[in-house]
Amino acid sequence: MKQVKSSLFLLLIIAIGCKEKKESIQPLVRNISESIYASGNIETENQYQVYSNVNGIISTILIEEGQEVKVGTPLFQISNYSSKIQVETAELTSKNASIENNKNKLEELKLNLKSAKLKYRNDSLIFLRKTLLYKKNVITQLEFESAELNFQNSQSNYRSAIFQFEDLLKQLKYNAKISKNNAEQIAFNNKDFTIKSEINGVVYSILKKKGEFINPQLPIAIIGSKDNFIIKLQVDEYDIIKLKKGQIAKIALDSYKGQTFNAMIMKIYPIMNERSKTFLVDAKFTDIPITLYPNLSVEANIIIKQKNEALTIPKSYISKNNYVTLENGNKKMVKIGLKNYELVEILDGIDKNDKIILPNEN
Repeated sequence: MKQVKSSLFLLLIIAIGCKEKKESIQPLVRNISESIYASGNIETENQYQVYSNVNGIISTILIEEGQEVKVGTPLFQISNYSSKIQVETAELTSKNASIENNKNKLEELKLNLKSAKLKYRNDSLIFLRKTLLYKKNVITQLEFESAELNFQNSQSNYRSAIFQFEDLLKQLKYNAKISKNNAEQIAFNNKDFTIKSEINGVVYSILKKKGEFINPQLPIAIIGSKDNFIIKLQVDEYDIIKLKKGQIAKIALDSYKGQTFNAMIMKIYPIMNERSKTFLVDAKFTDIPITLYPNLSVEANIIIKQKNEALTIPKSYISKNNYVTLENGNKKMVKIGLKNYELVEILDGIDKNDKIILPNEN
């Protein structure tokens, strides 16, 4: 009986020993890159939301989703009776203020000016003759002074007529110009009530239906380029200082499981979103997927450093304070270099001949 117990105890010790024995690995020389993570979505180049310049009701939708459009292609027809009244009123005001429609006023002052001029000339001749006669004592001083007074009054009336004519002409020109500019501005703001495409591209989404009320604050469609796409990435504020234009990003899309595509960082927007604590970064595919659509979600690993033939170990084999556990259980501090979500580069502490095991960390 004692012999059986001893045998069972020995088997238990062997089993525990086997159970506690951990598999060892050796560091490997391979390429490693350090990257930062970012997420985002796909947008088309020149993508924009279509807005109306006026309040109104969509009377006609002239395009369909997926349709290709060119610059100037009509998209929507807007109906707004009050805006049409505005345009018509401004045009009438402009017409009424034109010099052509105020000819009668000018002609009246022209006649007054002509009459004042004739009287001035006539009174000036009479005054000249009276002056000569007065010097020869042919007429009395009273007759001379009467002629002089008539001449002076005629002169003042003539000058006043000139000023009135010039002032009216200047005022009419000013009013006509202001009214015309106002009419053109109102007509521009309400031009034809037709919304047109600003780019050559594709209608990706129509956000409103026929008969719906719209205003300049409500988007009614989304249009973007047909084949050119941009990757819009959100990068954490702690990582943004590591980014530069021209860096390579590995892009993963849910639509292409198991595949990655190369892209290049093209633009870093220099202001942080205070809510998300992220910066917006644009990237462009250098390795383009066959089919893309706007708003597809993406994940990116942006490579900030890379090294060939580096001595590496899996990240899980290094403890918190940069220690590794050797096969015999001893711990050794190592100096690390590049690291990513899988691997860590070992600069010093162990070599490729050392065998290490997973650390015992609670």
